[in-house]
Amino acid sequence: MKIEIDMGDVLRKLSKINCKATEAMEQALNDCADDLVRVSSEIAPHDKGILEKSHAKEVKVVGVKAEAIVSYTVRERNSKGNFNYALYMHEGVYDLGEGSRRKPGTSGMSGKHYDVGSKYLTRPLEGEKEAYKKHIEEKVHKAIT
Repeated sequence: MKIEIDMGDVLRKLSKINCKATEAMEQALNDCADDLVRVSSEIAPHDKGILEKSHAKEVKVVGVKAEAIVSYTVRERNSKGNFNYALYMHEGVYDLGEGSRRKPGTSGMSGKHYDVGSKYLTRPLEGEKEAYKKHIEEKVHKAIT
């Protein structure tokens, strides 16, 4: 007696599941990056509105690894040369101006509220980390079940 197994069907199904999982992961990661852009932009200090609009987002998926990069860039010239305004407003210690004090802040995907001020990118990233992880896991699980 001979037992034969054709793994072709199984492998095709696994490949299809892998493809769906990857697509879901990429979409969910984009959702999270979009939320981080929205929150960080809404809590970035406001003077002329340039900082809030200077965000960039990049999502990369390669195999089973995925990453999202959110950044802000505003460079100004001053008497000492180029000045990284976005970095200073993120890392610096300063008093908020009137435009910043008028901004109400916002809530992230988790429902946590964030006020306007320094660390406008780091605070929501750290505060929403678990909500982002849960969102990605749920989307991938839904795609493969």
